[in-house]
Amino acid sequence: MKHAGFTLLLTALLLSVMARADDVDDNVRREEQRQAAFRAGLEIIVDSLNSGSYELFASAIDREEFLGRVFGLRLIDPRVKKDFTEQVKVQFSDVIKRGFVSSKDGFRAIVLGVESRGDRGRAVVRFDLPDLQFSYHEYELRLDANDRVVVVDWIDYSQGERITDGLGNYLVVTLPSKQAARKLVESKSVTDADMFQFGELLKAARDRDVERYVDIINGLSPELQRERFVILSSVQLTKLGRNRRLTRTALIQMAKYFPFEPLYSLMLLDYYVPVQKYEDALTALRATYDQLGFDDAAMEARISAISLAMGNSADATTYAERAIELEADLELAWWSALRARSSVADFVGSVAALEMLENKFGRKLRRAELERDKSFAPLLASAEFTAWVEGRP
Repeated sequence: MKHAGFTLLLTALLLSVMARADDVDDNVRREEQRQAAFRAGLEIIVDSLNSGSYELFASAIDREEFLGRVFGLRLIDPRVKKDFTEQVKVQFSDVIKRGFVSSKDGFRAIVLGVESRGDRGRAVVRFDLPDLQFSYHEYELRLDANDRVVVVDWIDYSQGERITDGLGNYLVVTLPSKQAARKLVESKSVTDADMFQFGELLKAARDRDVERYVDIINGLSPELQRERFVILSSVQLTKLGRNRRLTRTALIQMAKYFPFEPLYSLMLLDYYVPVQKYEDALTALRATYDQLGFDDAAMEARISAISLAMGNSADATTYAERAIELEADLELAWWSALRARSSVADFVGSVAALEMLENKFGRKLRRAELERDKSFAPLLASAEFTAWVEGRP
């Protein structure tokens, strides 16, 4: 009897363990299904963006939650809030379209990575722009009851903020009350006189009156000048007005007060690189790369270029080769490889990069074009380059 009882107990324990194992397997399979749903759903949305349509992207957004985030606790004029709500109802795709980098030549969006846990997900998408420029979006996602991807919100690294924050602050600035303006300021010790000037600054920003904006900001107290809202608005407004001198001034202020903010790093490159602050540029770029959290050939290629400018040819070569390994179809990766390989006298590899740039990307790289860059002098004097030139039709 004792033996029979022990057998029954052992059997029960085994069945219990097997049931738990089945539960674990089911949970693992379900998690894998969710991850696959996130990836597949986002790829479809990105493909539609690449075709020039914003309808599918807009339809994937939870409008109620989106509006809730835009309005938040901001003191938005009721008329402005009503008009925006109506616009979202009838022209939502147009509202969303304004949250993407504008380019007459369009863009190519590439999913760098998707990660998820349960029904919550995160993804990063790179936007390839003309002239070897890039922008990034970081999406907050979730799955609905039918495993369809819902876009909750996203960060636009070219603007340095979440789309809902940008829209919300824009609505505040449209008709800014004194109370609404004060809520935009983090410091609690600014005077009424300062706040009056700040209110005038908001109106100038609303009207995109760059000259008046600059006049006002120069008269602000130092405390207000270093406010995050003022710093970011200054960069955005001057970039929008395509005023390089004023944009540089705004970026200097951004670098002074927010040098380690990952959201601002890509904007700060426009200041750091021209003035040869390469160490700062590298630190900023790596901060954003770490924030994105996924491998990216464009980031590797940029780090290669900056490393080379700093005189570190070995690192530049490593990063360039990594960029090609990640994405052989990326033109910037081959430019970085060309320069890095040339710097370490890898002329065979340099010629291979020249062939890729000509054959795949349509560049015409004759001796005259390359002579404009003195760093290519050793390559141009090499036997490998001479043989390549003589072997071309």
